[in-house]
Amino acid sequence: MKKPPPLTKEQKEKLAVLAPQLKFCVKSANLDKAKRITGQIQELLRPSGHETMILQSKNWLYETAMESTNLTFAKMGFEGTIQKSSPKTRLNLEATSLLAVCYLREQNIEKARELIIKAVDNINNIKSNERRRQFHRRLIERLEEESIFVGLIDKSADPLELAEVDKEAVKLVMTKSENEILTEMGNAIPRKSIDLLSDVRNTYKLRLPAPDRKFLPPPLTEDTKEELGKRANSALKRVAWRALCNPESDIHKAWTQGLSVVYDKKYIASAIVASFNSFSISATMIAASAAALAIKFGAEVFCETFTPNSMMIDRRDKN
Repeated sequence: MKKPPPLTKEQKEKLAVLAPQLKFCVKSANLDKAKRITGQIQELLRPSGHETMILQSKNWLYETAMESTNLTFAKMGFEGTIQKSSPKTRLNLEATSLLAVCYLREQNIEKARELIIKAVDNINNIKSNERRRQFHRRLIERLEEESIFVGLIDKSADPLELAEVDKEAVKLVMTKSENEILTEMGNAIPRKSIDLLSDVRNTYKLRLPAPDRKFLPPPLTEDTKEELGKRANSALKRVAWRALCNPESDIHKAWTQGLSVVYDKKYIASAIVASFNSFSISATMIAASAAALAIKFGAEVFCETFTPNSMMIDRRDKN
């Protein structure tokens, strides 16, 4: 494929505006907006033949689709990227890794395992030890978070009850420190999550060359309650952040303005409960812990600290 010319000044200026907007769509799970922005980027770059950059932007679109629970669209998109890119590229590796996450969310463990193996094999194409270490950590942590998340889903359970979640959240805020709340969250992690964590970790490690095993973070086990709680909180922050921190939502506007009604009327617990119920997450202590952490941190700190991360790195970033 012919190498495209350097970006023009106009292209760079427009991308500097559009790219951050597209990345934010992943956090807010705003698929319609992501589609519009991706279309604008495509119109901007296609005449000059920057097809790789278009595919990179589309990966952000497909991740947005995944976060908005449109898994069919996301899977088709990532599969398209994989077909159109070399297995030796970062673009292909990111699409393969995120496709594995899609299948984890569908609880199709066999297909997820197949893609995890493929992704780990492809990481060997990264020559830099530091880059390889960085991607191993990003991928295994994301897969472990997704394992916890999937294990919390129980479509046969009764929905969360706001009164019960709010009562437990208030109790946690009044009697527990942040670390103790995280420990309570860790205690509430179900066996399904623990078993899936172990399965994913073993699949990952068995395909990893021995020298690279040192790049992995320590394993999560049922004995490390606080660490489990931290990772559960990290897994759930995509749900909690969208419930509380989307700048376009009424609760975020009230919360950031310091209005006491947010606390007095159970708004935080209510937003968490509604969001968790939409994912069929029914563990009261998990929801109460998430609400308690939000109340303890306050709007500004919570929304900054718990901003969802992407596994992808923007090629315009330095790190």
